[in-house]
Amino acid sequence: MRRTQPSLQPMPSEITPPDRYFSRRDIITALAAAAAVGVGVPRNVSAAPLKYLRNPRFSLNEAANSREDITTYNNFYEFGTDKADPAQNSSKFKPRPWSVAVTGECSKPGTYTLEDILKPHGLEERIYRLRCVEAWSMVIPWVGFPLGDLLKRFEPNSKARYVAFKTVMRPNEMPGQRFPVLDWPYVEGLRIDEAMHPLALLAVGLYGQTLPNQNGAPLRLVVPWKYGFKGIKSIVEIRFTERQPPTSWNISAPREYGFFANVNPGVDHPRWSQAQERRIGAGLFASKQATLPFNGYATQVAALYSGLDLRKFFEPPDMNAPARPAAQRRRADKPVVFLLCSLPLLRLVLRAFGVSSLSLGPNPVEALLHGLGLWGLRLLLLTLCVRPVAVTLRQPRLMRLRRMVGLWAFSYLVLHFLTWLVLDRGLDLNGIAADIVKRPFITVGFAALLLLIPLAVTSTDRWMRRLGRRWHSLHRLVYVAALLGSLHFLWLVKADWREPALYIAAYVALMAWRWWKQRPGTGKTLMQPVRQS
Repeated sequence: MRRTQPSLQPMPSEITPPDRYFSRRDIITALAAAAAVGVGVPRNVSAAPLKYLRNPRFSLNEAANSREDITTYNNFYEFGTDKADPAQNSSKFKPRPWSVAVTGECSKPGTYTLEDILKPHGLEERIYRLRCVEAWSMVIPWVGFPLGDLLKRFEPNSKARYVAFKTVMRPNEMPGQRFPVLDWPYVEGLRIDEAMHPLALLAVGLYGQTLPNQNGAPLRLVVPWKYGFKGIKSIVEIRFTERQPPTSWNISAPREYGFFANVNPGVDHPRWSQAQERRIGAGLFASKQATLPFNGYATQVAALYSGLDLRKFFEPPDMNAPARPAAQRRRADKPVVFLLCSLPLLRLVLRAFGVSSLSLGPNPVEALLHGLGLWGLRLLLLTLCVRPVAVTLRQPRLMRLRRMVGLWAFSYLVLHFLTWLVLDRGLDLNGIAADIVKRPFITVGFAALLLLIPLAVTSTDRWMRRLGRRWHSLHRLVYVAALLGSLHFLWLVKADWREPALYIAAYVALMAWRWWKQRPGTGKTLMQPVRQS
C-alpha cells in the first residue's frame, strides 16, 4: 500500500498577509538587536520581535505554555542542571557573532555565518509539543524554518546517511561545561531521512521573539516526535556522515538512552514511566495525561521507521535484553534512600516504646531530643555532599536524591524542635522565649530551623518555576543553616568536642570545595547534575 504524506502547502485562507512576512534583513537586524540587549538575562528581558508566517498545518490546537514556563524551566546542562539554572546562568552568553561549520559528505562544506544560514529562508511559527524523558511536557510556539531546506543547500551526497550536530564549547560563558557531567561539547544526530522530514525545525525564536539564551540561542534543533534531549541547542557544527554519529546521552548512559529516542508510551525509561506525562503549568492538582506514540505525530513520521522494532529502537534500558515489566526496570534509588533516611527515626520510635528490649535510657526526653537533632544535622550535611559527589563521580542522576535527603533533614529537625517544645519545655511559652533569647546555642539552632522552613516549602518544581532565579538565591540559605546547626551542636556539648568538631570540619571542607570551583577565572556558578531533556 502506498503511504501518502499530508500536504505541506497551506490553504489560501491560512496564508499570512505579505505585510506580516518577515524579510531577511529584518531577521538579521532582530538577532543583532537581541544580542545587543542581552537575550538570556533571566526574567523580564527585552527580546527582539520577529515577524513570521503562521503555519497552521504544522501547529497544534492546544494552548501553548506561558513564556514564563518555557524560559524558566529548562534542561540545558551547559548552564547548570537544575531547571532554573539556564535562566539564571546564561546572561553572559554571547549568541552574536555566530557561525556554523558544515563538514562531511556534501558538495558545499564550509563555515557559514548566521546571516548566511538565514538568508534564503523565511520564518514561520509552528506550535509543537515538547516531551521530556522525565515525563513532563510543554506546548511551545517555535519560530524557525525547516531543517531539510537548509541541509539541501549543502548538497549531501549518497554517503550522507546521517547528520551530526555539535553545541558550542565556551566554558567561560557556559559554566556547566567546566564540570565533567557530560563529555563536552554536547553532540546529537539524526538519520538523514529524519533530518529531511518537514516536521524537523531549526528554531531561532519562540513566542514571536528571538530565542533566549537559556532556550538555545541563536539556533537550535526541534524534533517534536522525539524526546527533548534530541533537540540540541546553540549549534555550531553540522556534519554529514556515513556512519551513525555518537550522541551525548548515549555516551553517558548507553543502557538508558538510545540513538532514535522516539517518544513511545509503551517503553519505559529505567527511572520514569513513559505512559503518562505531566503538563508543566497545569497546576498542583492537575492529573497526568496519556502520552501519545511519537508524541502525537505518528501519522506524519511512523513511516520513517517501517520494519524497525519499535521497542528496541525507542528508549530501552538494554537493547539486547528481553523486555521486562516496567516496574522491574525502574531504578530503586529513591525508595532505597527513603528507607535509609527513615531507619534512624524508626529506631528511635522502637526505643521510645521499648520494643525488643530497646530503650531510650533513664532520660528518654534527652535521648530523643539528641537523636533527632543529631540525625537532622547529619542529613543536612549529607544534602550538601550530594553535589560534590555527583560532579566528582560524573553521576548527575544523584542530584535527584538531594531534595529527598534535604526534606528528611528538615523533618528530623522539626521533630527535634517539637520534642524540645513539648516534652522538654512543656509548652512553657515564656520560658521558651527566654531560652531563645538568652541561650546562644538555642538561638542559633532556632535560627537554623527558621531558615530551613522557606526552603522546605519552596522545594517543589512548581515553586522553582514561580521563583525563577530567586529560587537559587533563596536556597543558598541552606549553607547558613548548616553552619548554624553545627555551631548549635558545638555549643551544646560540655567537654568532648570531637564529634561536633568533625561536623564543622566537614562543613568547612564542603565550602572549600565550593570556593575552589568558583574561584576567580572559573565562573560564579556550580553544576547541579540531574539530566538533559
